Amino acid sequence: MGKKHKTDKKSKKEKKVSETGRPLCEDCGRYFNRELSWLKFNERILAEARNPRNPLLERVSFLGIVADNLDEFFMVRVPAYQEGATRSSDEYEEVVGSQTQLEMIYDRTIFLMRNMSWVWARELKPELEKSGIIFTKYTKCSESEKRTLRKELEGILAENPVPVIRGDRFEDIGHDEFLKGMGLLARSERGYAVLPIQDILDTYGRFVRVGKRKAEYIFREEQLRKNADLLLPDENVRAVVPVRLTRDSDLDLKGDDADDLISAIKAAPETLAKKLPSRLETEQWLPYGYTSHLVSALSLIPELVYDVPSPLGLADLKRFPVSRPELKFAPYTPEVPAGLSEENRIFERLADRDSMLFTPYDSFDGLVNFLNAAAKDPAVQTIQMTLYRLGPESPVAAALIAAAKNGKDVTAVIELKASFDEEANFQWATKLSENGVTVIHGVPGLKVHAKCCLVTRKEGDKPVRYATISTGNYNAKTARIYSDISLFTADSGICRDVAVLFAYLAGKEEHPEYKHLLISPDFMEGALMHLIQREIDHQKRSGNGHIVLKVNSLTHRPIINALYEASNAGVRIDLIVRGICMLRPGVQNLSENIRVISIVGRFLEHSRVFYFRNDGDEQVFIGSPDMMSRNLKRRVEVVCPVLDRKVKNTIINKILPTFLQDTAKGYVLEPDGRYLPPKHPDSGLGAQQMFIAMRKVWW
Repeated sequence: MGKKHKTDKKSKKEKKVSETGRPLCEDCGRYFNRELSWLKFNERILAEARNPRNPLLERVSFLGIVADNLDEFFMVRVPAYQEGATRSSDEYEEVVGSQTQLEMIYDRTIFLMRNMSWVWARELKPELEKSGIIFTKYTKCSESEKRTLRKELEGILAENPVPVIRGDRFEDIGHDEFLKGMGLLARSERGYAVLPIQDILDTYGRFVRVGKRKAEYIFREEQLRKNADLLLPDENVRAVVPVRLTRDSDLDLKGDDADDLISAIKAAPETLAKKLPSRLETEQWLPYGYTSHLVSALSLIPELVYDVPSPLGLADLKRFPVSRPELKFAPYTPEVPAGLSEENRIFERLADRDSMLFTPYDSFDGLVNFLNAAAKDPAVQTIQMTLYRLGPESPVAAALIAAAKNGKDVTAVIELKASFDEEANFQWATKLSENGVTVIHGVPGLKVHAKCCLVTRKEGDKPVRYATISTGNYNAKTARIYSDISLFTADSGICRDVAVLFAYLAGKEEHPEYKHLLISPDFMEGALMHLIQREIDHQKRSGNGHIVLKVNSLTHRPIINALYEASNAGVRIDLIVRGICMLRPGVQNLSENIRVISIVGRFLEHSRVFYFRNDGDEQVFIGSPDMMSRNLKRRVEVVCPVLDRKVKNTIINKILPTFLQDTAKGYVLEPDGRYLPPKHPDSGLGAQQMFIAMRKVWW
């Protein structure tokens, strides 16, 4: 007998391979970190603030957008890690190794925040000054201007006195929301005091005009700091410094009963007052001793304390009160597509063929016309619609109320659990209900994120349905700055599925079956995986597999893994991912056939489009979900096939190629996680400018 050889355990371990038999990349990692990918998205927005080809006030707004995004990040994402979220998912993931997730976030975020301050101080402020918009310091104001500023402040404080919270009350944080947003930390012979001033900023504005003729401003906190004796009378104030506190602001409404959700929304102020602080911002020059007591009382770890150059709270730049059209993007007037332009002929047109609305290049009035037509048409019997974020003024809600008053049976599925819009949604639910609209709140345990509307009209002796399905919220304000696609159709199969969906949302259908729509959480992920696998099969047979996905975020690992398999099979994959992308493109034996681009420009890319070549019998879908676990597992979402040939050809031959060929605004994701800036930012037009220019050509 031959001598037995000892076998190394590693050599016996089966090597991971894909279904195509090719070894998978083990060393490079299969996924990018979710939070770092999101921070890189904001770095791309910051690049737009630095881009001299953008109008100056738009650059200021881009800077405000980055700051606002970071505020929300610390209100929602960071608190989850504070509470010890270590689930192994794409939603919350603790980093393996020497750094925790919060440490990784801090390293990247402090770099980003200091860059933001640098862009404001070194690039935008000087450019604003050249254009006659000056930010000055209180100390540089004339004595007359100082007297005017002080008198104004006296009037403000008479109406809205600022509370004074002494150092010995810092420990009451768990029971009293003593600071949220901007505050002043004062030091006098009586010790330290915190002066919450966010209410003053919200009520009277952050930017204080100096003088009557010049466009010269100071920040409101400067006005308050330099008149500290009005805040702390009879004290010898030695120093006053700004601080800014961000708190966990996610209501995390997990209840299923609508009454419980409404009660929780009504109690939101008290609930949020007890939430953990998640970030303290201080000025970079400030000695640690000035804030050490505050940091200790807040129980903040070092990774949640950010020292940056002033001014704090750059998100207010989104609301900078200067109207200078020559310093903004050139205006344009969107038009309503022909099929949606005449209210009295909309259903006649849709019976003949589908229509598409591509906002903001098309006017949101197209959707409003559709709803107004339904409200006025005597033949219309029912209107059913999902609502998620309506905005403060809503022609959509007005149309539904008008329909109810005209005797239509109107149902609105209003999702209460919409981050930061819970109270607004509750108010709209109340108003609609009071005006005759039947309001329901969807399925217990699931958030209704689908965007669809169904109109049933009596034609002859039978009911005929018309539907619209959208990638974005039915919000007239955001429709001017969000890029979204809405499909309007009378296709009987699609409309039948939408009717089944509404029956399910109303609790009338326990086990819905859909023939055309892909619906989450039960029917979407499997259908998408099937479509990807089908493309793999076509690639093996004919070698022409091609997938294009346009989404806001890509974090769902089963979908990412399926795309890796398709890449290894040779399928060409183009991904247009605006924000978070955990997929690593261009890695040998993993994703070498995948290209990822991100487009950041004048409008927020919000549309979701799914293209599969299908061996020449091309299929296109639009819908509401991103490729994230929450969308596919914990929400009601809709993906709809585009069946009308003209609409489908428009998306395949005009819209998607324009995005994919954008070399002016398109960033390319590299295997190491870097985003390469656009190749030709100075030449040609970006996709968004092309859509503005060519809208009449394709439709």
